[in-house]
Amino acid sequence: RKEKHRFIVPAPTGSAAALVDGSTYHSVLGVRDSDETNRKTIAQIQSKLEGVEYIFIDEISMISCHDMYLISKQLALAFHYSDLPFGGVNIIFAGDFAQLPPVAATPLYSHRVGTQIKSSMTIYDQESAIGKAIWHQVTTVVILKQNMRQTVQSEKDAKFRTALENMRYNSCTEEDIAFLETRVAGAAGAPSISQKNFAEVSIITAFNSDRDAINSEGAKLFAMRHNVPLYTFY
Repeated sequence: RKEKHRFIVPAPTGSAAALVDGSTYHSVLGVRDSDETNRKTIAQIQSKLEGVEYIFIDEISMISCHDMYLISKQLALAFHYSDLPFGGVNIIFAGDFAQLPPVAATPLYSHRVGTQIKSSMTIYDQESAIGKAIWHQVTTVVILKQNMRQTVQSEKDAKFRTALENMRYNSCTEEDIAFLETRVAGAAGAPSISQKNFAEVSIITAFNSDRDAINSEGAKLFAMRHNVPLYTFY
């Protein structure tokens, strides 16, 4: 209908936003670490949301109770409806609560945050409780069960898909574990990442030092294969 402006897709992180061709909700809604929200900020939010009727927020697992309060607060200020959650704007949440939780904050499913406010609570805890209460007002839920990423039907693909599903619910079987161990690089019978067909694969590592070493070796190999000089800038 050529009305793309009525729909925006913010996400909690830049990488998540990039995947859905959107922006972070911090950027769209002016959410910052400080509590200050001035007239200039509100005017900027109103400008970005002009004509918007639906806000689709991805990666819901990474949004904390306090984040939910801030999102609703900023929208309420922008649309001048302080008595309505999100200022009366239609919100669609998407994500997977089995994935990453919010950084150094309380997830929406935590039992440590209730929906009641007490005078003994800090301002932050009161706002988190409001965020939790707002989240509990979401009553329409659609659960997507079909895995769309692993669709090939080979025997090994089926085993991998089953292992992923069981891992999600903390119920891996001995068969799942045995299969996953065959995919560990360097293990007996498993492929080695030094093989040519694994030269361009992405490698996940827990430490920056390991990442830097892998990237350095990868750059050297790339330059050698393409017969180009490698320059290092400090």
